[in-house]
Amino acid sequence: MGTEATAAPNLRKQFKVAGFEIVEIGTQPESFEVKKYDCALALARTSGGGWAPSGPPLFSVRGQRCELEDRGYQKFWYANGRRFPVRVTDLRTLQRFDQEVRAILGLKSLYHESLGTTSARSAYDRLRGRPE
Repeated sequence: MGTEATAAPNLRKQFKVAGFEIVEIGTQPESFEVKKYDCALALARTSGGGWAPSGPPLFSVRGQRCELEDRGYQKFWYANGRRFPVRVTDLRTLQRFDQEVRAILGLKSLYHESLGTTSARSAYDRLRGRPE
């Protein structure tokens, strides 16, 4: 993950300068959420003193915070048991948001992440009923 420890106020300042909104979430000490482009991501301090995402990025659809779900044949936004089809522009927005956050945190950008193909949930229907 992050290679160097960054003080929380300094990191918050870097995000603000880059145009992010900072929201205190209060679930853990020194954790906060960054928002931009209708996307949000919770960040928390790691045991090594760096910063890392504490969950998948979320996207706001019709006022609901949704995770990206891959159903094998199509990607969907998933929230509270409801699914919404993903538009290409939404995927590009989420990918841009994720890349900007990773750049500020100094995290590695892995191949599949840079393609925007990672999802918070995977529900491939072709795997149901298949023997182990």
